[in-house]
Amino acid sequence: MSAVHIVKLFGQLRARREVDRSAALLNSAVLLTLGAAAIHFAVVPDHLSEYPLYGAFFIALGIAQVGLAAAVLLVPSRQLFAIGAGSAAGVMALWLVSRTVGVPIAPVPWRPEAVGFPDVTATLLEGISVIQFLRLFRRPRRLRRRGRIRTALKMVPMVLFAPLATYLGVGAALTPMAAAYNAAPFVAGQTSVSLVNLVAPAGAQPLKEFTLTAAPITVGGHEAWAYNGTVPGPELRVTEGDRVKVILINHLPDATSIHWHGINVPGAMDGVAGITQDAVRPGGFYVYEFIAGEPGTYWYHSHQDAMNQIPHGLVGSIVVEPKDPSKVRVRDYSVLVHTQPGADALEVNGTSSLHLNAAPGDTVRLRITNGAEPGLDLAPLTPVLVGAPYEVVALDGHDLTGPQELGPQRIPLGMGQRADLVFTMPDTGAVRLVGLKQVGFPWSSPSSPVVTIGDGPAAAAVNVSSLPRFDLTRYGTPAADPVADASHYDVTREIILGGGFGFRNGSADFTDTFSGRASPYIPPINVREGQLVHLRIVNPGDHSSHPIHIHGHILTLLAKNGHPLSGSPVHTDTVLVGPHETWDVAFKADNPGIWMLHCHILEHAAAGMSMTINYEGVYTPFTMGTRSGNIPE
Repeated sequence: MSAVHIVKLFGQLRARREVDRSAALLNSAVLLTLGAAAIHFAVVPDHLSEYPLYGAFFIALGIAQVGLAAAVLLVPSRQLFAIGAGSAAGVMALWLVSRTVGVPIAPVPWRPEAVGFPDVTATLLEGISVIQFLRLFRRPRRLRRRGRIRTALKMVPMVLFAPLATYLGVGAALTPMAAAYNAAPFVAGQTSVSLVNLVAPAGAQPLKEFTLTAAPITVGGHEAWAYNGTVPGPELRVTEGDRVKVILINHLPDATSIHWHGINVPGAMDGVAGITQDAVRPGGFYVYEFIAGEPGTYWYHSHQDAMNQIPHGLVGSIVVEPKDPSKVRVRDYSVLVHTQPGADALEVNGTSSLHLNAAPGDTVRLRITNGAEPGLDLAPLTPVLVGAPYEVVALDGHDLTGPQELGPQRIPLGMGQRADLVFTMPDTGAVRLVGLKQVGFPWSSPSSPVVTIGDGPAAAAVNVSSLPRFDLTRYGTPAADPVADASHYDVTREIILGGGFGFRNGSADFTDTFSGRASPYIPPINVREGQLVHLRIVNPGDHSSHPIHIHGHILTLLAKNGHPLSGSPVHTDTVLVGPHETWDVAFKADNPGIWMLHCHILEHAAAGMSMTINYEGVYTPFTMGTRSGNIPE
């Protein structure tokens, strides 16, 4: 058929406003095919960098689909409808094979590819187009007069769906997960040191050596990932000044790592996959070594795919006891609040009802760590000690000056935060830690674990929600502090916490952001050793509290909502920024490396609320992304 005949036929059809197959069906098949083509064109750059033949395939596929759509629109025929249905079904079949058994022509032959949002969207468009093409193929050839209004109304669902699906698929395809993102690359011509060389210097410190074997176990009928067969992992107790050596052995089906939350380890030992090391592959091992510096309450957890591995059970407590024996309490307990793997429940040290021994008159130090993801309301935990007056002697492992005795109060703890309570056991009765409850789904009943210290009748139940909240900004006695009292700061950065719908890591989803950008494309905070760094962290949101955690440094809290702290200097590694709150914090850049700063709500960090603090003259040889397999969040 000549071009003249094609144009003549098309004109006749338009003039009569009659189509021997439904115009709505025809146009929807064209829209669906063009949508799939647009997504295939959008994935070309990412596939070209991964494997050139993939890129060439998607270029050819996109061109073929555009050609098919044009031909169907200009010269509709049963033959073209059959070709359209068959080709779309064939592409879908190839996609299914590539995601289940793999294909022979690939970077790694016969290795199944991961399912991604863009390819699912394209496959959905193609699947509906198959249905539309088959309906066109089966329709009788008799002419039917169609009114424009009726045709337009029939087109409304597809006109809404196909462009939206195309927009989502193309947007996701144009923002793929980084294949190999380097947070601080080597720059030729600049004097620099590799992060791998930032290790603890040799010395004669007492050596404390541990082995942590990560492997699957079953807990309460659910699969868990555990260190040394328990959730949480074993408590590690060391003394201030010890040289700590930990051997991680990985018997998991996936790669993993260990981060020493709150301990200012050397740069190479921080355990962040893709920044300070490559994640430890299944069957591999890694040796961490650092000096236990400031005494305090800390914890350890995976920092590879943390959003999944921490709730799976890869957590544990680590306590650095003071070298001065006079500071050691008669009873010293660490209690780690965590999620029961595979269940909508909280536990403390692996149980819902923990009993700790103590006799009347004993002095007890209770080290509370919140290692649990928040509930649906994203609110912090608010543990309450009842049965004895107490002092909050430390936050995030750092002592407070002049702590005062308190009655029952709610102590807000975001995920990752810790509080040390010291009290004297009463002459009779037990002391209890309550208030460990989250907001869950309407059909679930999240547990509220209880910690009981001592024996005898427990104190009367209290209405936790009616109790006052502990206010760290006015607690304790003021004292001089070199960071808080500084007259100026060398580096200042404002970080606005936010988020919304967007495209990231090859998907269309809600993202969480620092100042409008999502990881890994948030500009780092660049510092030089010895500088004082001031951060203003602003949460304009109405609902979520964000526990913002810094690696490798100690934050000095300066002011809340513009009001300077009036009590003890407060030093933490995590600051809880509630709705409509602004916190001013500062730290001294005294630990060279590449350090993460991120929200410790794991979903928020995984959705983009994560960045780095980069020291001048330090680079990392490690990368994050699909090619390296390092996914820290």
